[in-house]
Amino acid sequence: MALDYHGLSERYRPSKIETLLVGEAPPPSGDKYFYYPKEMNPDRSIRGYPSLPATIFYHHFQRIPQSIGEYKELLSELQKKGIFLIDILDEPIRVRDRVYPKQVNPVHLRRIIDTIPKLRGKMKDRGIKVNDENIIFLDPGHGYERYVSMEFPLSKIVKWVDYRMSAEV
Repeated sequence: MALDYHGLSERYRPSKIETLLVGEAPPPSGDKYFYYPKEMNPDRSIRGYPSLPATIFYHHFQRIPQSIGEYKELLSELQKKGIFLIDILDEPIRVRDRVYPKQVNPVHLRRIIDTIPKLRGKMKDRGIKVNDENIIFLDPGHGYERYVSMEFPLSKIVKWVDYRMSAEV
């Protein structure tokens, strides 16, 4: 079953976006997504919990949801705070190599890099209006930070673990 990423995210879109978080792309499995609530492990060590939901929820609420219901509640709280997440690329992709996790797939990385200049157009098409100073790129460490900086010089780029472990950015 292919997920409707746009439709799922629009359910939790704030009427006024105060902070726009930008991720890379939906997870490569195609059956997971930040705005598609799922069970999480609240007992896992937060520093070593590299999921995007764990990163965002812990940063903003200092906790991991213990149920799908609580996950939905936290999505609603983000919405109330004016926090919204979009991805650079709208289709599932695996940038980090599955066999050699410290390496990236150069073809998939190039797709991300080539899509960064199109992000403003995508934001405009979706009616997303936010000052660049209020955009935070959540960086998984795949090496395209300079391309983001060229297109969004006033925006922040924050490594996932740094965002997860800090209540400030």
